Amino acid sequence: MSLISLSAGEHLKNNINKKKIEMALSKLLTFNNPKNHLEQYPTDPSTAAYLVFMAAMDGNIEGKKILDAGAGTGVLSFSALMLGADEVVAVEIDREQLMVLEENLRKFSNIRIVIGNISDVEERFDTAICNPPFGAVIRDSDLPFLDIIFRNCKNIYLLHNYKNRDFILEYAKKRGRVLREEKITISIPRMYSHHTKNYEKLDCILIWAESSS
Repeated sequence: MSLISLSAGEHLKNNINKKKIEMALSKLLTFNNPKNHLEQYPTDPSTAAYLVFMAAMDGNIEGKKILDAGAGTGVLSFSALMLGADEVVAVEIDREQLMVLEENLRKFSNIRIVIGNISDVEERFDTAICNPPFGAVIRDSDLPFLDIIFRNCKNIYLLHNYKNRDFILEYAKKRGRVLREEKITISIPRMYSHHTKNYEKLDCILIWAESSS
């Protein structure tokens, strides 16, 4: 039986657990010509698997229509498809990542890759999984992502810079209901000329929220 034909419950019974998702994600292609102004960093396998596994345990992945907003290399899409998503729409603005996305997600038939601006997304989704730009390079570059996921998605799983915690929580509370928040630390590899270490540790906030719209 193929991965994409298994339900989330069947996956768990067959030990398709977080660690196995991490192992699968570690084998995927990374960014092709990453761009600092887009804040393109790979979501490390442990964080990606944890975010989507948490959504699956909440019942918000299996059989659901998922938006991966700012898909990058597709690690969140891949995780959601492994855990039984009905359909995943991966939206990425950088056309140079299309080959990476297509290769990383080629084993799945229920994936739709959209190369374009997140602000142009109009359809509705059950769940958003999102690691957007943090607005560290271009101020407010995270706002279009927040606007779309809270407007078009019922359940939102969002990873953001912990320095912006107060703003993110206030934004979410005005547009929905924050059900859970958690502080986590992610690893960012050396990718750009301004990096001085092989890996940087960054504190982030992970929230699960419900949209009011």
